[in-house]
Amino acid sequence: MFVKILKAVITLAVLAGLWFGWKWYKQKPKQAEITYFRSQVVTKGSVTQEVTATGTIAPIKKVSVTTQVTGKIISLSADYNSRITEGQVIALLDTDTYESSLASARAQLKSNEANLAKTKAQLTLATKELTRQKKLFEREMTTESDLDNAQASYDQLLATIKSNEAAIEQSRASVKTAEKNLADCTINSPVTGIVIDRAVEEGQTVVSSMNATGLFTVATDLKRIQVQAAIPEADIGGIKVGQRVNFTVDAYKTKFVGEVTQIRLASATNSNVVTYPVIIEAENPDERLFPGMTANLSIIIEEADDVVLVPNAATRFLPPGLENSPLPGQRPHGAMRPEMGTSPAGEPLAPPQFAKEGEDSKPPMDQPSENSAIIWIADSDTEIHPVTVELGITDSINTVVLKGGEELLGKNVVVGKQSAASAKAAGDNQQATNPFMPKPPARGGNNRKGAGAPPPRM
Repeated sequence: MFVKILKAVITLAVLAGLWFGWKWYKQKPKQAEITYFRSQVVTKGSVTQEVTATGTIAPIKKVSVTTQVTGKIISLSADYNSRITEGQVIALLDTDTYESSLASARAQLKSNEANLAKTKAQLTLATKELTRQKKLFEREMTTESDLDNAQASYDQLLATIKSNEAAIEQSRASVKTAEKNLADCTINSPVTGIVIDRAVEEGQTVVSSMNATGLFTVATDLKRIQVQAAIPEADIGGIKVGQRVNFTVDAYKTKFVGEVTQIRLASATNSNVVTYPVIIEAENPDERLFPGMTANLSIIIEEADDVVLVPNAATRFLPPGLENSPLPGQRPHGAMRPEMGTSPAGEPLAPPQFAKEGEDSKPPMDQPSENSAIIWIADSDTEIHPVTVELGITDSINTVVLKGGEELLGKNVVVGKQSAASAKAAGDNQQATNPFMPKPPARGGNNRKGAGAPPPRM
């Protein structure tokens, strides 16, 4: 009985000790976790800001050769890739119907001209009769009724002459129409160029309607081509006429060079993205670029050489506690002091350790300009301090420092955080590869011929 009581007391004592130990552990103040930072050295270099897009290669001028009459094609004098000159006959239509129409129109014209001559002869006779009736009426040798009949005949013949003249004009117009239709059966090239498409075959009947039927598509010149690209509205502000454009096509490994020649205002919306057509022209002396090829474009917005560069990651880095700070123009800045930061659980975070004392040891509290940013300098793996700079153009890797760059040159800028193990491994690797670290003497002394070296194995 006594043994059971003793075991129960011991068990309760152990449980009470564990409970008090757990309470003490929970109430014990936690040490701030040390943050290790990853950095890169600031150097000088070149940077190119560009807008990438895809476009379609097309001729600068493209003409569709059409027919304005209906008929059967009896001859084609051009085919795909044929080089043709202006005025060259490239197709013929059957002319039988239009020759008959022209002959009929000419015959009708001659008939109307004959009717006019006949009416004029009758008018001459009616004029003489009217003159005679007037003289007789003055002498009271005829009646007023005969005079009126003569006058009516004269007036009627005048009206008939005008009608005949109008019929002649109508016949002449019909003749011209018939002549034009007959001439349109011979299709000539309107420009000098190369045929890039043919839509008909010999023996095919083409029908003329409100829209002319297309027979050929002719590119006026392929020694100079244009690329039509759709640029999103977010990038169109940086595009200017005259900018250089580098582009490639899948068919060749060669890089081609063009120039922006036009920015059109006719916007288009695709998947809720507003785009604007941009026209790029380029030389094509060997005619290696074909219409319809897809071009991968790089429009050069701005370039800078021999400038101070910082990694883009450095412009986005914020120490713990500043992650929710406002970013003017996508540029991070120190609008909130590090000691004001908290973790997602609401517990205070350990602020980064500032290596310097004074005005530069804390982020400035004034509102920076649109292009200003806070770059954090690493004095060690765990100590950093901020520097205010003015940033310029950027690409996908680096950003130009316009103001304050010379002070950053050669220093380490913070680009992110890392674990303690990674920091130690990086430090060990740097120490192992440092050329300024003293090295132990080589085995065998300083004899260049290898004196003192162990003998070779036999």
